[in-house]
Amino acid sequence: MIKEKGHICKMVHEITIPQLWMEKPHALLWFRVCCVEFLNDVVPVYLYTNIPKAVYVTVEGVPAKEGIMHTNLTKLEYIANSRFTAECLRMAGLKVIDVVHHAVDWMLCYRLFKMKQRLKQRLKQQYGDRCILLVNCRNDPRKGLKLLANALKIVEEKWSGKFLVLLHINTPPAELLELKCVKIHSGFGSMPHYKVLELMCAVDYLIFPSVCEGFGIPVLEANAVGTPVIHCWMPPLDEFSSKEFNFVFPFAERRTAKPTMSQYWVFHLYDPEWLADMINYAIDVYYNSREEYEEYCRKANEHAQNWDYHVVYQRLLRHLGI
Repeated sequence: MIKEKGHICKMVHEITIPQLWMEKPHALLWFRVCCVEFLNDVVPVYLYTNIPKAVYVTVEGVPAKEGIMHTNLTKLEYIANSRFTAECLRMAGLKVIDVVHHAVDWMLCYRLFKMKQRLKQRLKQQYGDRCILLVNCRNDPRKGLKLLANALKIVEEKWSGKFLVLLHINTPPAELLELKCVKIHSGFGSMPHYKVLELMCAVDYLIFPSVCEGFGIPVLEANAVGTPVIHCWMPPLDEFSSKEFNFVFPFAERRTAKPTMSQYWVFHLYDPEWLADMINYAIDVYYNSREEYEEYCRKANEHAQNWDYHVVYQRLLRHLGI
């Protein structure tokens, strides 16, 4: 989008003060996780310069105060990628000046949506004419994969042979691989982003079993290509998802966990039977209420237009004087 406005945009892993002397940029933008180890190099450059700048961050929980209290991170101003992220940062005493959600290239997603039936046919030729569900995530404790495995055991009792769960994942847990309904499609990070969007478009549903997110972009991306999502109704997904066309269920409790010195993860825990109930319901709609299913797909794609990057990121670029 910066390039679309006629500016030169240079992507780098790190911004240094010597770079500022040599290149004299108009503005600076950092994309970071709001933890000490990811922000230490930002502080000197941020405090040194008075050109337009923004620190755009995500976080999956509350940054640990003991990790930031003796640093200059409190002198920075942050733009959060969700209201949930903003809440977590403020609990740690950090200054949040704006909330700008993540966004999608909606026109690209719309073109894929128009190809949906062709992409579905291609996938079903490969895997058979079943209801195909996708799990697209890394394997870590935040993603709820053990809860998913327990839920799928329940679903198999009702729909055995009628559905297939594809994994786009790295090193899936053994609990998932033991299930007959599960098949590894590809490794997480192994495909270009466009191919991942194609896959999301081709399947019938995305399952997003996560219990802890700073945003949860796969939910928005799946909706943008017209694919309904099965997920827990939790922050921050409730900021951009919809109960109108996605298949959602509540969480039972909110619990914190501290995996490192950096932050306290905020888990939204649920009963795997609730996830199983929603998967069962979604499969039933797919087989027995096809017009209703197609309407959900259309509404999902239409809803995601509100998160097109041309709309959402205007607000972010204003912080850069663009």
